[in-house]
Parts: sequence; structure tokens; C-alpha cells
Amino acid sequence: MNNRNSMKTENKCRWMIWAIAILVVMNLTTLITVMYNRSQLSDSRQASITNLSMTESSSMKYSGRYFRDELDLSMEQMKKFSEFNPEFRQAVMSINRDMAEKRHEMLIEMAKNNCDTTRLNVLSDSIGYLHAALKKSTYKYYINFKNICTQQQQKKLEQLFGEMFNSDIQMGQNGRGGQRGQGAQGGRRYGWRNKN
Repeated sequence: MNNRNSMKTENKCRWMIWAIAILVVMNLTTLITVMYNRSQLSDSRQASITNLSMTESSSMKYSGRYFRDELDLSMEQMKKFSEFNPEFRQAVMSINRDMAEKRHEMLIEMAKNNCDTTRLNVLSDSIGYLHAALKKSTYKYYINFKNICTQQQQKKLEQLFGEMFNSDIQMGQNGRGGQRGQGAQGGRRYGWRNKN
């Protein structure tokens, strides 16, 4: 009888050891999963912060002070400029932020083992609509700006906007995503000539 009790105790002990081992493995995998997901979330936040800071630094270049200095705007012109500039800058920042989020979502979806192509199509379309909205806001801004400038300032404004548009060349154009050389057109690749 004593022998039987010791076997039962021994069997119970083995089962408990196996149960503890399984629980340890489960806890370890849970911990590793949590740490991995935190790392992914941190990387995702860092990418968003980087995109936002690039947008803000680009935004600073085309601020009121920049245009005032580059175009030698008068006080009256600056007053008119301040009527349409804040709305444009706010719209552009919002659109750029939304595009960065959509691009990030798209990257995450593409990285999945079984990515959802329907979702990728929706995200691509969303980015396209946002990009179109950005270009529409930009041309309206340019027209408003041109209307307050002298002929000489309009020429300089055309150059400044040409630089903006040239820096907007996306990856995949020109083979390596870089900018094209100035060539024979002297930087006027997009036909930004005043017809007036």
C-alpha cells in the first residue's frame, strides 16, 4: 500500500513538473510577444515622428519670413499674404500628416505574410486623393500669391515654386528616385512660365 501511495505521489509530481514547465513556456512566449509588439509600436511612432519633422522643416522653408525675404514683400503685400497663408499651411500640414499615416499603414500591410490587396488598393487610392488635394491647394495658393506680386516678384515666385515642385519628384522616376539635372531648360521642366 505504501508503495502504491508513493507511485501516485510520484505520478502527481511528474504531472505538476510538466504543468509548471508548460506554464513557464507560455509565460515566456507571452513576454516575448509583448516586448516585440512594444518594439514595433515604438518603431512605428518613430517613423511617424520622422515624417512629421520632415514636413515641418519643409514647411519652415516656405514660411512667411522666407517668402518676405526672398521676394522682398512690402508691408501691404505681407498683410494680404497673411490672409491666405495660414489656411494653406494648415491644410498642407493636415494632408501631409494624413498621407504619412496612410503610407505607414500601407507599409505595415505590405509587410504582412498574407497582405490584403483590397486594403492596399484602398490605401493607394486614399493616398492618391490626398495627393490630388495637396496639388489643388498648392495651385490655389500660388495663384493667390501671384496676384499680390509685382511682375519681377512673380518671376522669382515661379523659381521658388519650381524648386518646390522639382523636389517633389517621387521614388521611381529617373531610375533611382533622385532629381534630374537642370538640362537645357534651366530648371523650367514643368512649364512654370508666366503667360501674362
